[in-house]
Amino acid sequence: MKTYIQIIDTATGVYQSGMIDEPVVAGNEIDNAIYHFIGKNDIAWINRSDTENATNLFGSIVGTSKVVTVTKLK
Repeated sequence: MKTYIQIIDTATGVYQSGMIDEPVVAGNEIDNAIYHFIGKNDIAWINRSDTENATNLFGSIVGTSKVVTVTKLK
């Protein structure tokens, strides 16, 4: 399942984006993408939306000026 992630440092404007498509246990795709791109940071999720084709999450990494957007295609 394709999972897209973008991390933006709002203090500097530096950003990273990417996509990961690995076989993982169903339901763990978002955690897997976060681990690969961010590591074991604590994320405070602000918003989640589910559409017919995707799940979208938006949050901030606790203790930093970074925001995270994750989109998992269904």
